[in-house]
Amino acid sequence: MNKKAAAVIVIIIGAIALAPVAMYGVEVQVADVSMTLGISSILGSLRFNPAQVPSFDIGLQQVQIDVSSQSSYEYALSRITGRTETSESNSNTPADVQITIEFTLTTPSNQTIVFTLNPGQMQGTGEKQVRTILGPDEGISVTGEFHLTIVISIQITPPTFDNPVVDLELNPVNRTFSIPSN
Repeated sequence: MNKKAAAVIVIIIGAIALAPVAMYGVEVQVADVSMTLGISSILGSLRFNPAQVPSFDIGLQQVQIDVSSQSSYEYALSRITGRTETSESNSNTPADVQITIEFTLTTPSNQTIVFTLNPGQMQGTGEKQVRTILGPDEGISVTGEFHLTIVISIQITPPTFDNPVVDLELNPVNRTFSIPSN
């Protein structure tokens, strides 16, 4: 390999390595938003039959926002590995659960940013945890007070049903958090 080709390769690798710092700085402030939903059914673990239309109770158990710093490399890597995590526990009634979350973020300069998160299909009743990271790509790029409105929509389709028996939009949840200056 000649010296010019080696120099070009070094420049390309250097540019890739410095890209997160150039885009975000050395560190970024992020808001870690976590939510827990509870879904239950009176039928418990009974199997549904076509004559039954099961009912479900749905409640938002908690919404928490924690602000922290991440290295720009960690934040940039999360674009590839995913900024949203989901988990489920205590599922004992079969059903397909589709959750859609709409975030409306108002920045300190009163700019409104709306984005939708589809954490994927979940199964059955029980607790559903969704955790996502909001950072510069989602509008958290300055210091100050942010307002976040979260609207969660849920569709539940039990086995043997072609259409959801629950198609519900929960009441909006409003939270305020602050990004401190470094």
